[in-house]
Amino acid sequence: MRMYMLTLICLLLLIAIPDTFFYLKLKRRDSHPFYIILHLFPALIFTGLFLYIKFGLESMQNFRIVVAIMWLFFFFLLIYFSKLIHAVFFSLEYIYKKVFKRENIYFNIVRIGLNVYVVAVMLISAYITPRNFDVTHIQVPIRDLPSSFDGYRIVQLSDIHLGSWNHKFHKLETVIKLVNEQQPDIIVFTGDMVNNFAEETSGWQPFFLQLKAHDGKFAILGNHDYGDYTNWKNDSVRAENRKDIRQSIENFGFRLLLNEHIYLKCDSDSILLVGVENYGNSKRANYSNLNKALVNVNTKAPKILLTHDPSQWDTEVHQHKDIALTLSGHTHAGQLGIRIGKRLFSPAAFVFKYWAGLYKVDNQYLYVNRGIGYIGLPMYVGVRPEITVIELKRK
Repeated sequence: MRMYMLTLICLLLLIAIPDTFFYLKLKRRDSHPFYIILHLFPALIFTGLFLYIKFGLESMQNFRIVVAIMWLFFFFLLIYFSKLIHAVFFSLEYIYKKVFKRENIYFNIVRIGLNVYVVAVMLISAYITPRNFDVTHIQVPIRDLPSSFDGYRIVQLSDIHLGSWNHKFHKLETVIKLVNEQQPDIIVFTGDMVNNFAEETSGWQPFFLQLKAHDGKFAILGNHDYGDYTNWKNDSVRAENRKDIRQSIENFGFRLLLNEHIYLKCDSDSILLVGVENYGNSKRANYSNLNKALVNVNTKAPKILLTHDPSQWDTEVHQHKDIALTLSGHTHAGQLGIRIGKRLFSPAAFVFKYWAGLYKVDNQYLYVNRGIGYIGLPMYVGVRPEITVIELKRK
């Protein structure tokens, strides 16, 4: 498991700022040393754990430890966001007293109320929202779509991250019910079945096999499906992990598209479903080969592309005007957002040009699915995990 140095610095600052404030506050009040030590105890524990994660777990290969660390981060933020709010309002109250020479009870009311609100939102976002799946229905008009494909239904799933679910198989039962209710013609999965390790897929096969689609289930790999987020003992162990992940996805009933295409047939008509491996900005993370996926394609039939990272839509897909629809995931919409009217705003917009929902440029469409799993933190704030139902319409 890897932690970036910038992340470590931010976490340590989040510890240092409020705890330094409260340490000085306790010292000014001549508090008993026991209370000062008790106050600093969480800081010492979290600092030690974060340093251990950064420098001692880079070669860790136990997915359950990853789950434990995600929840560690959650409870850390639950504690330290609260501490930070208290520190900010105590400071504002102190400045107010100095300037106006009087007290104001509203500082305490707002401080306590805001803390209750933040804690409630975080608890709901961790224990309720990740299980509250949003079924999104969209229609995509496609030029020259064969008449027999008019009304063709595609259900898109993405970014399950099975390791984060820690073998809690019942979580998938709701997804199975919602997907099968849509009576899809095909189900597509757009990458990140696991966090890192093949072991995460153990026990899930009977549940995935319950997903039903008239014309089959298809999948591609995401950046997490290559096991690149740990240091392996050697290349052969890494390769074996990748092989086992791919085999598990196929055992789940999916046809893996690895820089290749397949024809979808309906009556006497057909369209092309194209799947590429993970696209990445760096050479190390880029396994995609769109040209290879389209080799020996002579038909002018509309094409649907599965690519995990929506960034590929800008850099490569626009050059292929016959790719009418691209389906991606990867962004999770940052697992954080706020909806105002019909508009969704998220910090993910600062990282990704295309990060959630339907986009259109000329006659080409891109849909970015928010995923049904989580990574990093076990929570969705202001957004919900998503199952997308795409209906193709003849234009």
